[in-house]
Amino acid sequence: MVAKKTKPKGKKRISAKKLCSSIIARDGVKKDGTLKKGYRYVKGGRVVKAKAKN
Repeated sequence: MVAKKTKPKGKKRISAKKLCSSIIARDGVKKDGTLKKGYRYVKGGRVVKAKAKN
């Protein structure tokens, strides 16, 4: 009897969202998605450094 050849198992795929989120890091945003101290959201969803009120 001849043994059957089995296909090698492929690597587990990583979703594009997970891959990109680890590469593209925005200033002022922590790994868990919360804002760092001294940063705020502006119209359009951008993150900018907050200015002190005088």
